[in-house]
Amino acid sequence: MNKKFLAIGFFAFTFILLSIVPLSGQETHPGPGQRNLRQNLFTLRALRMTQVLELTEQQTAAIFPELNRAEKDKAELQKQLAAEIRNLRQLIKEGQARDEEFESRVGRVRELRHKIQERDQAFENFLFSQLTSIQKARYIIFSLEFNRAIMERAQHLRQAGQKIK
Repeated sequence: MNKKFLAIGFFAFTFILLSIVPLSGQETHPGPGQRNLRQNLFTLRALRMTQVLELTEQQTAAIFPELNRAEKDKAELQKQLAAEIRNLRQLIKEGQARDEEFESRVGRVRELRHKIQERDQAFENFLFSQLTSIQKARYIIFSLEFNRAIMERAQHLRQAGQKIK
């Protein structure tokens, strides 16, 4: 059963990565596919986290509502961040903006990035209040390995896409 679940998870993970990596190297705008991708990655991460940490039903019932809130908050902040970055790119492209406008936009980008980090930290603080010591250790390792694997898969898919051109 465990091997079957891992195989399904691997294929789901591969499908998710294929849908997020633009093969053309062009700038993309978030659309319904990227929202689905975000949801799929969130689901995969939650499932793997549940397995790796060996969460109890009580822990799951306490953690998952907060995990969902954190994800929704971060998605909204990242949507705002993407809009600010698009605006910043447009200002640079037009070449007509004053220094004050650049400073204002850069400040807003930095503020949004800081808010995303704060939200991550708030969730992790909550999570750690729900976990045992060994689960905390497992979470740190899980989080690092999961994020590394995502980045490696995305890089591999980008490289494969560049070879196709």
